[in-house]
Amino acid sequence: MNGQSQVLPGGGHASREGINMAAAPRTVLISGCSSGIGLELAVQLAHDPKKRYQVVATMRDLGKKETLEAAAGEALGQTLTVAQLDVCSDESVAQCLSCIQGEVDVLVNNAGMGLVGPLEGLSLATMQNVFDTNFFGAVRLVKAVLPGMKRRRQGHIVVISSVMGLQGELW
Repeated sequence: MNGQSQVLPGGGHASREGINMAAAPRTVLISGCSSGIGLELAVQLAHDPKKRYQVVATMRDLGKKETLEAAAGEALGQTLTVAQLDVCSDESVAQCLSCIQGEVDVLVNNAGMGLVGPLEGLSLATMQNVFDTNFFGAVRLVKAVLPGMKRRRQGHIVVISSVMGLQGELW
């Protein structure tokens, strides 16, 4: 590149010295942040010393946001925002996305729930709720952000799932 800088898609710059991504923080939407992997990932990205990420940490029930807010500390309101999102609702997805400035650069589909028990003891409604959250919820979010990513020709989608789909339980 002969010492010159080249503008990359998304606002970063490439030069001999490497890539400078400080120009524009990436908007990261993470579902399922009330606990576990979602909470930890949101906090880690929000505390990035280079401030490369603007995290939108979502959860269905905002009554469970205290742990996330405590862990976020000073990042809350700076590089981390908490938002309500029910992945089972088209309206909730649309509402959440409408509150994001710009577009989603990274989607982390993390919302999920488990269901363990003998088949004959589980209702179809309960099983359908698990599928709506774990499968259709992920699909709903991908469908919502993918057109913008395709239009910009950039973006990342990460889907986090459970090992329970690979192992069985004896009853």
